[in-house]
Amino acid sequence: MIRLSWVFGPDKPSFIDQMIQRARENEEITAVADKFSSPTYTLDVADWLRLAWENDAHGILHLANNGGCSWQEWAQYAIDVCHNLGIPLKTERIGAVSLADMKNFVARRPVHTVLSTAKFAALTGVKPRHWREAVAEYITAHVSKK
Repeated sequence: MIRLSWVFGPDKPSFIDQMIQRARENEEITAVADKFSSPTYTLDVADWLRLAWENDAHGILHLANNGGCSWQEWAQYAIDVCHNLGIPLKTERIGAVSLADMKNFVARRPVHTVLSTAKFAALTGVKPRHWREAVAEYITAHVSKK
């Protein structure tokens, strides 16, 4: 069984794509600052699944890029990468909102769901790269070309 969180990548719009689009259109945008998890790049997942198969890894495996962040931190980093690449945006800073203020979130969910990839690393010998590296690669390869 494979567990993923906060998935992003080419071919399907994700939170990152939505935030970048909002930053293109608006001077002020916000994101939740008090919910934390692990961004997960789909192209990395494809490589990790192959490694898990080749190493006969079994059981419950967490596949995610290393490290954890809030939605606000994830969005801010994406905006910073866009600025560094010269992608025109109206937004400079992502404002913070609390999960409690998000009235459209009906279902209660844990606020800290950062996944540990220690078991995957032990079974395959591969430690997933940091989410920041994956986000920068994604934006460079896919967002900057649009």
